[in-house]
Amino acid sequence: MINLIGALYRRCWHYLLPAQCMWCSLPLAEPKKQLCVYCQQALPELPYQLCHCNLLWLPAVARGLKRAKFDRLLCLAHYQLPYQHWIPHWKYYADLAAGQLLQQQMCHLLIRCKANNMQMPQALTYVPLHWRKQQQRGFNQAQLLAEALGQQLQIPVLALFSKEASHSQRGLNRRQRLHNLRHSFKLKPLPEPLPSHVALVDDVITTGATANALTRLLRRAGVCTVSVWTLTVTPAPGYSA
Repeated sequence: MINLIGALYRRCWHYLLPAQCMWCSLPLAEPKKQLCVYCQQALPELPYQLCHCNLLWLPAVARGLKRAKFDRLLCLAHYQLPYQHWIPHWKYYADLAAGQLLQQQMCHLLIRCKANNMQMPQALTYVPLHWRKQQQRGFNQAQLLAEALGQQLQIPVLALFSKEASHSQRGLNRRQRLHNLRHSFKLKPLPEPLPSHVALVDDVITTGATANALTRLLRRAGVCTVSVWTLTVTPAPGYSA
């Protein structure tokens, strides 16, 4: 009864003062929506019908992720607008509305992939932040995304890694990223064996250096299949949408 009253209250409030689309700023037709129908339909997508829900099979993606150690990759789109606007706003400016939108978009993608019989992992984990950086930022966007996806799929989210102090990966090339990541991550002590299939969650994958480093640790812990789930993937050099 309380839930019904709350839903009616939100709907009445929406019609009195409708929210705006987070991209075009026009009034939204439905409560709980963050994008209008037109902006939702215009969002960039990747051709999952061509790769059976594994972007590593797409040459345009694989060229930018040479020597990937993980088995599968799932992303919303290439790192381009409007994701290029929303992700930094969530990550660096604590724009919680942008974060909620990105989590919802990723959950919708998983629903579609699951309907297409994509094999799901038994557990999720996420790329950690150094404790000092997480304290400064107030949250780990990869952890929040993993928790939203875990709730959607009803599977556990495991905090498996710790992060040592290192320079930011932002703006570094592949060689610099590999050097920067050496000995940056450690696997926490495990009370029990890990499942055979684990998905690693992050916000953006660029060269795959971070994902590869964490995949190696998961392999050593006995994980057979490692999927990487991120919001976007940086296009390979020379790619044009």
